[in-house]
Amino acid sequence: MTAAPLLGELKGLRVLVLHPLDSEARLVIGQLRRIGCEVEQAWPVPALLPGAADVVLLSIELDQRAAIASLVAGLDEQAPPLIAIVGYESPSMLELVLSAQPAAVIERPLKPFGLLTQLIMARAAWRRRVELLAQIRKLEVRQSAVGRVAMAKMLLIARHGISEGEAHKRIQRQAMAQRCAMEVVARAIIEHAASPRSPP
Repeated sequence: MTAAPLLGELKGLRVLVLHPLDSEARLVIGQLRRIGCEVEQAWPVPALLPGAADVVLLSIELDQRAAIASLVAGLDEQAPPLIAIVGYESPSMLELVLSAQPAAVIERPLKPFGLLTQLIMARAAWRRRVELLAQIRKLEVRQSAVGRVAMAKMLLIARHGISEGEAHKRIQRQAMAQRCAMEVVARAIIEHAASPRSPP
């Protein structure tokens, strides 16, 4: 992929800059706006992300430890990626950076080239994470459906003394007749079996 499409991807990107409004922050905000990003700045670190953001630049400051912990605790799986901004290395600073679970880390003094690179990398990592989560959800749903069908077959085998193959065919035929998924029929069989009025 060439540089032009990568930079084009940043146009319209909503970037939240959690950084004191100093000369460094103004330099970063100016650079982000020049490449077409929509930028919002806030400080101190809020307990929750204000509004919508595609990427969050977070200045890691030791005096903001509690606020950073609160912010990170409130993020869900779909939360935008965090890019940590670090001014120096120390055991306590590294611990705070790790607790923030950033997608990327950039060092001070901030440079436009490093900033653009980390924005692109953080967004790419976030997209991969979202795609993987979607695949996991599909697998979980599929596994749950397979488990329900298996349970429904066992109930039919126990109740009617039929083979597993015949139980499967019954569920399949009923699903075709009702024009629904086998999992829907299986759920109905399980619910019927669990009903107090269901025959033993």
